[in-house]
Amino acid sequence: MILRVIDYSSASYYGRNAGEMSSKPGPKGTISDEELVEEIKETIKQIPFHGIGYKKIHARLNRRLREKGVSVGKNRVFRLMQAKNLLNRAPRGSGSSRPHDGSLVTGAPDVMCGTDGKKFFNHRDGWCWLFAVIDHFNSEIIGYTVVKNGDRFEATRAVQNAIQKRFGALDNDIAKNVIVRSDRGSQYTSAYYMQTMRHYGIEMSHTWARSPESNGIIERFFRTIEEQLFKLHDFATLEDAEKAIGEFIELYNNEWMLERLGYVSPNDALENYYILSKISA
Repeated sequence: MILRVIDYSSASYYGRNAGEMSSKPGPKGTISDEELVEEIKETIKQIPFHGIGYKKIHARLNRRLREKGVSVGKNRVFRLMQAKNLLNRAPRGSGSSRPHDGSLVTGAPDVMCGTDGKKFFNHRDGWCWLFAVIDHFNSEIIGYTVVKNGDRFEATRAVQNAIQKRFGALDNDIAKNVIVRSDRGSQYTSAYYMQTMRHYGIEMSHTWARSPESNGIIERFFRTIEEQLFKLHDFATLEDAEKAIGEFIELYNNEWMLERLGYVSPNDALENYYILSKISA
């Protein structure tokens, strides 16, 4: 019990008091607080995102420490980060009290996607739009457009880009039975959008009115890009913004850790899925 409280494994404790333990393979957990603080700081420096929480820092830290045969507990990392004022303030929520029921997450890719649009500003062109499509399996952004006008054609084009990436074509029924979730905005209730989705065999799913949580996976990505990009950068032109957004989406897909995926990135989660599928086949 005492060892659990101080975040110290029994193997590490007895290993320091018995020579035979030192010959066993695997992480020993033998690293001083001073050394660990420096490792934490170095890990934070290498994270390509802003304001990351201690859980994700702990996951990245342990990846570094495994190379040294060391593993540390989450509680210990939190305690040291708190003592050294390394913790980031948690982001505020949306303020809505209506959560979705969790059924949006799927067990395989290309089952359900979410799509929506987000406005952002640049000095030359004023308010512009990012339309994005996210796979509910691994929260990967699989299609997007960055445009001046947020109309039905651009909202549709973002989905078409996602279909092209996943299925390699835009043929009739190419994405048959894939569900695409959206809000009830004019872009997604237009005849053009709905007819185009039917052409690809897509099943449309619209959210409740005034309830962004029911399209919560894409909304969570928009919160991430707001915090990590739009709040930190001042764009001169639409072209500048498009370049930065494209780079961020690539970085997000490759590096952004999600707790529900076991602290791996969207691309890593997809790769792991296909590896396990081949093993079990």
